Amino acid sequence: MNIIALEALTFGLSRLADAAKKNGCTLILLTRDKTVYDYELFRLNTDGIKVIEVDTFCDDAVTDVIRKEKEVAAILSMTDTWSIHCLTINKRFGLPGHNPDVIYLVRDKYRLRNHLYNAGLSDGKSKLVDPARFDRATVAQGINYPCIVKDTAGTGSQNVWIAYGEKELIQILDKASSAVLRGQVTVEPFFSGTLYSLETLSWQGETRVIALTSRIMSPEPFFREEAFSSPVVLDILQSAALQQWITTVFNSIGYDNGFAHTEFMFTESGFEVIEINPRLGGVQIGEALCQSLGINIYESWIEMALGKRPALMDAPLLVLKGIGQIVVYATETGEFSHIEGLDRLTAHPGKPVFYPTAYPGKHINTVDDQRASIGILFAEGSSSETALFNVYAARNKLRVVMKA
Repeated sequence: MNIIALEALTFGLSRLADAAKKNGCTLILLTRDKTVYDYELFRLNTDGIKVIEVDTFCDDAVTDVIRKEKEVAAILSMTDTWSIHCLTINKRFGLPGHNPDVIYLVRDKYRLRNHLYNAGLSDGKSKLVDPARFDRATVAQGINYPCIVKDTAGTGSQNVWIAYGEKELIQILDKASSAVLRGQVTVEPFFSGTLYSLETLSWQGETRVIALTSRIMSPEPFFREEAFSSPVVLDILQSAALQQWITTVFNSIGYDNGFAHTEFMFTESGFEVIEINPRLGGVQIGEALCQSLGINIYESWIEMALGKRPALMDAPLLVLKGIGQIVVYATETGEFSHIEGLDRLTAHPGKPVFYPTAYPGKHINTVDDQRASIGILFAEGSSSETALFNVYAARNKLRVVMKA
């Protein structure tokens, strides 16, 4: 049987291919640009995965490609960007997948915020604004500052702005009118708290927390993700409260099957959802969990695609080690050349590994968000805290070099 991935996360293909093979399946990757996966594809055996290049934003082109493949058991939706496209393709072939109503809800940050507010699960409401046509006299009515202005279908921390007052809000909306947006523009409260992400797996209405990951963000006014560590260990009462809370949230929105990556804050008034993504976490969160738990969690993707209860729902989650990771960014725009200092990582504590996300010649147009990423530096430790210290120390040895 064939399992088709309609694009994928940048890392994790090798583990996904191993999981497919273990279950007697072949993994087929449909991608519009296979160079995105160069690091993973160079690690795979030639028979581990079949790669087909096609315009994955064109549902008709994707449909034509899939029709030529035999015994297609499922089409995996592993990204935010292609989640809606995957719904369309699955419907055409009558294949199982996510509940469309749920995906449309979580992919619309405006609708999700107001749904949670109306359900008593958020302290703030969201307001849609057309940045090309808004009334300057009334746009700020009912808005408390600071507030967040964001793309309702955004990803990668792109098109997220903070306004500290009405004048700045107007300036941001003017700026948003010329931005390349995936959705609409929404204005919502700025929650003050500590940001984390929660990796969960749901099966037939039952949800299990797999791990908690800490997140370090860049200073305001930007929202660039800088570093992560996992799994964060809470005390028994906090863990139970978190499990109960996320179960209540998922029951409210109807999220009953699949991985989910929920970014949320610990605030003085409780937990507050920032966004819910119908997938595993990005960066190298998937790999971090595989290593820290000693389990190939990607097997759950394949098991669910084949209609099986994922073994991860019942497996003991024994933490073998902590993992810390830092996103290495270019410090200026221009053409990326190379990284200096990689040879100095060999003897460093934590066994640091560098995973490239950019190759020589890539043009960096902005340093404000994840598009400036050059790679991910990874290190381990006896705990998530130790791992984070190890990776920060290792990062000091590296320098991003741009072409003159």
